[in-house]
Amino acid sequence: MLIKLLCFLCGMIVMWLLSYVFSLGHSINLLRETQRSCAVLFIESEQSLQEILHLKYLAMVEADRSEQNIIAQKYIDQLNISNVKKTAMNNYISTFPPSYTHILEYSTWEELEDYVDKKVQQHKEQL
Repeated sequence: MLIKLLCFLCGMIVMWLLSYVFSLGHSINLLRETQRSCAVLFIESEQSLQEILHLKYLAMVEADRSEQNIIAQKYIDQLNISNVKKTAMNNYISTFPPSYTHILEYSTWEELEDYVDKKVQQHKEQL
């Protein structure tokens, strides 16, 4: 009877350990996929914003705005974009689960761009 109880307890401990390891692996895979999706979202948003700004500057030229006015607007827009990038990355880092920060692939916008370039290159090599 004692041996059966001991075997049962050992089986429960092994089950809990395996469950923990599998759930940890699933969580890490989920966070890596989320990280990849966020990177794509950030880059796509920034590219779309740059395209919209280009159209804005073309409209300013067609509206006969002075070159000095257009240059000043470009400078203001780039400052605003820089602030948006910093804020997006700060929010992303601050909301990332603290116990999983060791799997963060990027923490600045430049690292984000490098990460996306690497992933695109890996995808091209696989094809």
